[in-house]
Amino acid sequence: MALYKIIFLGLTVAGPEEEIRLRQGLQKKFNLSPERAESLLQRVPIVVKKTESKEEVARYVRAFEEIGARVRVEEQHTGPMMTCPQCGFEQPEGDECIKCGIVISKIRQFEEMARAYEGQVREISTEERILPPWESGAGLIGSYLKTTKEALFSPPSFFKKVAKGRGYGFPLLYGVITGIIGFGFSFLWQWLFLSQMIPAPIRSFFPYEFYFAFLLIVLPFGLAFSLLVGSAITHLCLMIVGGSKNGYEATFRAISYSYCAHLFNLLPIIGNLIGSIYMIVLFIIGIREGYETSTGKAALAVLLPPIVAILLVGLAILIPFFIGPVRFFGGVGV
Repeated sequence: MALYKIIFLGLTVAGPEEEIRLRQGLQKKFNLSPERAESLLQRVPIVVKKTESKEEVARYVRAFEEIGARVRVEEQHTGPMMTCPQCGFEQPEGDECIKCGIVISKIRQFEEMARAYEGQVREISTEERILPPWESGAGLIGSYLKTTKEALFSPPSFFKKVAKGRGYGFPLLYGVITGIIGFGFSFLWQWLFLSQMIPAPIRSFFPYEFYFAFLLIVLPFGLAFSLLVGSAITHLCLMIVGGSKNGYEATFRAISYSYCAHLFNLLPIIGNLIGSIYMIVLFIIGIREGYETSTGKAALAVLLPPIVAILLVGLAILIPFFIGPVRFFGGVGV
């Protein structure tokens, strides 16, 4: 493909009248001001148009000849073609657009910078929007299984997602469902083992069907109550150790999703022990990530209630041993 340059060379015939006619023709034909027309005459020879269209070349040559001007057309053979990113004009490869005059390398540099910043913004905003699968609005079973898998096997990254979320409904529902499954299997294993040890005539006196029906009705409310109260106690302990900066909601969400450890009850005999220990570990990780506090403070907040309970039980056991001798010696002195 060739590129044509139209070069304005001035008057065809020199003379004052021809010059006036040419100046007026430039103003009328090309809509130029008197100053622009005069400047064009003073700068000859000058390139007035670059184009690839032969028809456009013919129109320009005809227009100049009609007003008594002399022009020359030069053909340039071009190499690879390119499209201007600003106006879309197709032209020979170069750094400046023939039509709109922009510097193409600068435009492309700005576009690359914009794409880089856009990628960073998208990466940050996407990370901020990541929530536990259970809260993503996906399918019930799929999101439940994916949430449980992440909570059990990738707890640090999972509880960071939990900390970014808001609300009580989804965590409460997850905790109740998981607790029902875990306790349901725990009761099932207990019934199976006890049924082997208790003679059949005695087993007939135990209404197991009523017992399980009662559990199915009461258990969801008991689990919800346990979550609410347990989270409140843990949050109070966090306030005592100085780690509660995100509010009760963050504690409740961490405790609720930690209930996934109840699923270890699916394993007979040892499942309950493993689940209880691992649930404490999840409590600590969940509190640590939810409040961005140290592992020590999180562990102290989680373990403080059982420590206090053990101390109180120990005092209750030891008090009679101290009171008894006091009464004994008091009686001797009477």
